[in-house]
Amino acid sequence: MIDTSIVAIISSPRKGGNTDTIVGAMADAAAANGKDVKKYYLNPLTNKKGCQGCNACKKTGKCVTKDDLTPILEDIKAADGIIVSSPVYFGEACGQYRLLEDRYFGFLDGSFKPSFAPGKKVAVVTSCGTAGADELVQKMTNVFVNFFGAESVGTIAFKGGNPTDAAKNDKKIMAMAEEIGKKF
Repeated sequence: MIDTSIVAIISSPRKGGNTDTIVGAMADAAAANGKDVKKYYLNPLTNKKGCQGCNACKKTGKCVTKDDLTPILEDIKAADGIIVSSPVYFGEACGQYRLLEDRYFGFLDGSFKPSFAPGKKVAVVTSCGTAGADELVQKMTNVFVNFFGAESVGTIAFKGGNPTDAAKNDKKIMAMAEEIGKKF
């Protein structure tokens, strides 16, 4: 586990695409504001699993599955803030993000209370070509706010994500990302 105040999760399979660009602007603004930021790219991880439904986390207080997601989950638990992102695939988060999100189950103890203090800051980014970003950004935000008592510092639901470099040319979106990043 590292001593990081902000964890940024890029789940898109495209490095340099829209979600990566927006999360990068948020992370850069948080770093310029004195925060330590650790970025994780989920797609290159080769040993990752979703929740196994074993319920061992309800006894141990953490997920017992050991894979490439383990250090990310440990850093999320220890961090002061989290930036999560996903492109929209058929109205849902991409598979890379879903595997990680399933493992958030390990953050709930045996009485289904969070195993970390409430008040962790969260920002969520979604991007799509046409539709679904608004619904998905709210759904992802609700997981952190409703289950873990996180404080949302902002969301970006970027539409028009074709071509894959559209976000970097959208001054309004990039300014919004920087403003959200400063809130960490």
